[in-house]
Amino acid sequence: MKLISALSIIGLTVALTSAGFVTVEDDGNFYENDKRYIVWGANYWEAMNLGPADSQKPVNVLMPEPGVYNEDMFKGLDYALYQMKKRGMKAVMILNNFWQWSGGFSQYVSWVKNTTIPLPPGYPENDPRAQSSWDELINHSAEFYTCKKCISMWKKHIKTVINRKNVYTGKRYKDDDTIFSWEFANEPRQNSDGSKPMTDEFIEDISGYIRSLDKNHMITLGSEAHPMFGREVFIRENNHKNLDYATTHIWVQNWNEYDPKNATEANLQHAIDYCINHLRETAGWALKINKPIIFEEYGMARDGWDGQDEYDPATPATNRLKYYKAILNEIYKLTDKQIFQGQNFWAYSGEGRPTSGDSRDLYLGDPAHEHPGWYGVYDKDTDMINYLKKMGKKFLKLE
Repeated sequence: MKLISALSIIGLTVALTSAGFVTVEDDGNFYENDKRYIVWGANYWEAMNLGPADSQKPVNVLMPEPGVYNEDMFKGLDYALYQMKKRGMKAVMILNNFWQWSGGFSQYVSWVKNTTIPLPPGYPENDPRAQSSWDELINHSAEFYTCKKCISMWKKHIKTVINRKNVYTGKRYKDDDTIFSWEFANEPRQNSDGSKPMTDEFIEDISGYIRSLDKNHMITLGSEAHPMFGREVFIRENNHKNLDYATTHIWVQNWNEYDPKNATEANLQHAIDYCINHLRETAGWALKINKPIIFEEYGMARDGWDGQDEYDPATPATNRLKYYKAILNEIYKLTDKQIFQGQNFWAYSGEGRPTSGDSRDLYLGDPAHEHPGWYGVYDKDTDMINYLKKMGKKFLKLE
């Protein structure tokens, strides 16, 4: 099965200027040209897909088979980085994905072992291919950590990306300060019972390999810091010399801590309390290993009560705004205390809007396996956009 791409831009971080490489200094903060650098960004995984001249295909594939690249897609990534540089932005470059929606670990395992990727239920709901459970997909993806041929194949891909010369700027990616960092993968994790862990050997191998190719950019794992796995797994996975910072993601609905169809204040307050408590937990975990940390993913659906459709752009998002306000106030405090280094919300959908039919031709904040319109913030979500602008200015004053 050939899915979207083996590489995507998922996180974008925004600064007032983009004139140098960002590093971690002895005080545990990010710096750019001797000035503290605060992360204020949005997840925007579809940026590469918007860049090619012919970007209207249902599925744009960067690497349709091992070692074979779609040059138009690479040029799309070149163009995205070129335009970001002009706007004073930086990109977190995600080199793989634990989940199936962009190919990711399971695609490599499928290529090497000639297995079918076990697809769990998702969007569209009636997809006849989706006959597996989430645990089956997770177990399949986690085979990647001990698959030597998969890792060798991935290393070749990493080398190709890092040494890529941008056709618009003439710079190799490893020399481009528009890039904030290299991230192993989106949400790499062990399987549910821990029998297929992301081993120390795997982390040391890949982080050391990236460092050998590129001395300019930071490196991070990209893990969720999922409470299912807890403190000890977070510390073990992130406490490696070539990893510069840690990340955390919090998904209150996906983790059954919030119901978008429940209008009660108690429902929303529980989600807020859960998120804040976990942020404080992960702040402590990061301090334990002396690593800066970014709140890299979070979001909330629109108001789904009283018969409203939480995926419809016309549906109000009052709880989302309240949630963002509470969470960003907490992240601001933790960033001011120089523990967290900022945030990336999920996700910016801009002028895109969901339509009927196959979601894979839509460039929204929601990936192709999720219902379009689930977590995306649109350009017409005026209250949210205005609030994000206001908080962005407040965060950047910490620099």
